[in-house]
Amino acid sequence: MNDYLRNLRNSGKKETSSIKKNMDSNYFTPGDRRIPKERRFPAFNRTNSIPSKEARKQDIGELIPIIADNTTQLVKEMGRIAAVSEMIMESQMRQQNALADFFESLKTLLANRQEPDEMPMATASYASGTHYTKDDIVSTINRMREQGATFATIAEYLRDKGIPTFSGRGQWHAQTIHRLCKHM
Repeated sequence: MNDYLRNLRNSGKKETSSIKKNMDSNYFTPGDRRIPKERRFPAFNRTNSIPSKEARKQDIGELIPIIADNTTQLVKEMGRIAAVSEMIMESQMRQQNALADFFESLKTLLANRQEPDEMPMATASYASGTHYTKDDIVSTINRMREQGATFATIAEYLRDKGIPTFSGRGQWHAQTIHRLCKHM
């Protein structure tokens, strides 16, 4: 701040300085430079950095047993890795074979699936005297349930065949089949 006020007071006068400014904002006086004895030595000294042939042979001789031990250990570990990889491959093959067997069994099961007995189409209700008895319908429903048919599938089958309900009115529904199965 003092320089600023001084410059305001002496606005017309030139200021002189005994110390010269460098462009890098560093001030140097003539005696600040280092003399050659004080300078740093280079990082790489050729005479000390390259070992002699005897020293290199000795270093290599010390390293050979270490390298041999590490190579032996590496070979053992690679053998273990190979054994584990082989076990993984065998288990994956067993898994694939099990899946193939499962799908083959499923294919055989679906091929041998029996359709419910084909019942002739009914045209009249019980009230009018059709030849389907309640026991015939109940046995058809039980047989379809044993084969894994759902209540909705059974109701749709009975509707498609034109088999009337026990009352002779309305249609077969999944809920009706469910109630019948629950009371049997």
